[in-house]
Amino acid sequence: MNVNPVALKDIRMTRRLVVGLLATAAMAPLVGTARAQAKPALEVVTPADGAKITTNDIDVQLKVSDLKLDCAAFGRPDQDGAGEVLAFVDGATIAQLTGFYCTDTFTISGEGLTPGKHTLAFVLASNTHVPMMDTAKQVTIDFQPSTPAPLPKAHFTGNPGVKLDSPQDGAAVPASFPVKVTPENFTPAAGLEGKTNVAGFGHYHVWVDAPAKHESLAGLVLMPGTNDFTLDLSAWGPGKHTIRIETAQNDHTMYDPSTPVEFSVNVSESATPAASPAAAAGAAASPAAAASVTIHMTSALRFDPAEAEVGAGQTVTWVNDGPIQHTSTDDQAKNPAGSAHPEFAQLPAGAESWDSGLLDPGKTFSHTFTVPGTYHYFCIPHALSGMLGTITVK
Repeated sequence: MNVNPVALKDIRMTRRLVVGLLATAAMAPLVGTARAQAKPALEVVTPADGAKITTNDIDVQLKVSDLKLDCAAFGRPDQDGAGEVLAFVDGATIAQLTGFYCTDTFTISGEGLTPGKHTLAFVLASNTHVPMMDTAKQVTIDFQPSTPAPLPKAHFTGNPGVKLDSPQDGAAVPASFPVKVTPENFTPAAGLEGKTNVAGFGHYHVWVDAPAKHESLAGLVLMPGTNDFTLDLSAWGPGKHTIRIETAQNDHTMYDPSTPVEFSVNVSESATPAASPAAAAGAAASPAAAASVTIHMTSALRFDPAEAEVGAGQTVTWVNDGPIQHTSTDDQAKNPAGSAHPEFAQLPAGAESWDSGLLDPGKTFSHTFTVPGTYHYFCIPHALSGMLGTITVK
């Protein structure tokens, strides 16, 4: 087994992200931090400092001020007033990074965490993942799940690699398209990001138009822990783009040696740079675009797009791109907050309710709309985290 555990000695590593401990008394802006016209700020709403967490997933709600969060802009050149959220568990270096997020509500997996006290740290960052240190916040939680999920047993069977299943190299694609890969000697596990390394496990680093030897995090767009995910290049514009997918350990160091995959795609001329988060995550789908509209269930606990417009007789297909189960449901009887939020479920008169049931990662569900009107639907386990959607049928 030949695994390089030292993050800073691999030039291909995401070394620019190493921020050191986010000690509250020592916070100071980093050189290269994204400029903003107004000073961004971050507050932790939940979990509260000292909170006891009895579930395996840790639900996070933040209040972000003066910073637009945009999934489609991950890895793009830095822009004033635009960026993301970085989250860490039990530290604040790249080794403890659980991911970067483009919403103010998300879930951190408790997989691999032992019951007891743990710290969560959050900091705003630029599109190229440079932290704005003066925004950092930290809370301590008492993690006491009823059924802890320990780290898996090591399973190293050889040098890791990844093969591309789809799309084909050189394929013409829309701005947002699914990617499917097959791992070799490697098991992706989204819930283990930022946790202790386990030989044979990890996740992928997905780069767009970036050199093989990375001098910064520019071009890093995703860190998926699944073999099926959606790549959104709407902010990158039309034309040819080169995609590189690498295997990483839980602490984001590269497996060495390993075999990455690199391919190119030609993005449709209809793709234009995203003007705002709404353009990437909330834009309505056009009924004339296709006979079937696809809505993605994301790891950020959102439907993407959150609003879609279809014609009567069209079919909508939901795809679970996240690492956990989701539902697509429009049934008031199954609304987890029916008394307080009946608006989560709304059907036009004469329309039939639907419920996909729990969809595992990578699974799909389709529903054909025949009655014009407005439909408000939700994800049963994540409705209160804001996983809500709207379908308008013309």
